[in-house]
Amino acid sequence: MRVVIVGGGMAGLVLARGLVLRGVTPVVVERSPAGVVVEGPIMLPFQAYDALEELGLLVDIRAAGRDVPPFRDGRPVAIGVGRQLVLERLREGLEILWDQEVVDLLRNGDRVTGVRVRGPEGERDVPADIVVGADGTHSRVRELAGFPAETRVSDTAFVSFRSPARCEEAFLIHFTSDGRQLTLLDWPGGSAGGWQIERPAGGAQEALAPGAAAFKAAYLRLMPGAADALAPVTDVFYREVTEVRCEVWWRPGVTLIGEALHAMNPEAGIGSGLGMGDAQALGIAIARSPEDPDAALAEYERWRRPAVAPYLAVGSQGVRVVRGGELLDEERWPPPT
Repeated sequence: MRVVIVGGGMAGLVLARGLVLRGVTPVVVERSPAGVVVEGPIMLPFQAYDALEELGLLVDIRAAGRDVPPFRDGRPVAIGVGRQLVLERLREGLEILWDQEVVDLLRNGDRVTGVRVRGPEGERDVPADIVVGADGTHSRVRELAGFPAETRVSDTAFVSFRSPARCEEAFLIHFTSDGRQLTLLDWPGGSAGGWQIERPAGGAQEALAPGAAAFKAAYLRLMPGAADALAPVTDVFYREVTEVRCEVWWRPGVTLIGEALHAMNPEAGIGSGLGMGDAQALGIAIARSPEDPDAALAEYERWRRPAVAPYLAVGSQGVRVVRGGELLDEERWPPPT
């Protein structure tokens, strides 16, 4: 079966490696040029472990990161590890078409039969029995295939930092009165942290206006254990998140996985794990129906939809620990004027 995977992020690469494991050689289309380095860490959640273990990568990735307790059956709840390291391990042995943007889907009647891509050398067609959109919250495949989706900008935004300094603790968390979080993650390359705030009307300009020094002082009042990590930090950055809900999982010849299908606010910390689980399930379904793409896609949805439904039903709100009462002034960012 010919499979084209649009998107060379973690979910797309897990699918590609899983297909190779089962005797299918996919083509991965990635719009970024080769050699781009993805900075910083990821807190890789336990929902990713089964897929990575099947590929024989979990032990090495865990050894290159730092375990985040609590532990269960000898395994951590998450692993703090460099994003680039995970991507490089997943890319090994794969055919990737770098610097290629999908501009259209090929069709035969109602069936998708491949993709048209544009790169430095012009346009070309890549035929496929199944096209997989693993291209994130703003999925071009989802748009071109006409999948109806509910998208919204989350009411939670993030002011974050990265530091070259390590932390004694693997992970620290503080909940504000409204249930949002301050977090600090240690990993072998340093540490990274952030403050989840109510999305300000003025966006990045409003959130960053007080400056890095003011942010560090406010963060430390709530998270004093972050002093060593914050000491060398000179800059902070702002990020908003688009959430996605897509009830249609597939159409003849095309399907979605990961954040193209269901993107949650990172408060829940499980997005990458759910995407890898999608990829594993789809890879198994394709291998079970090598001559019938529609049967494979129907089986993928039948298996995977019930598995992700509880997470989507609860959403990021489910991880909030609300203490009650009014939000204190010291818990507000930007600080009240």
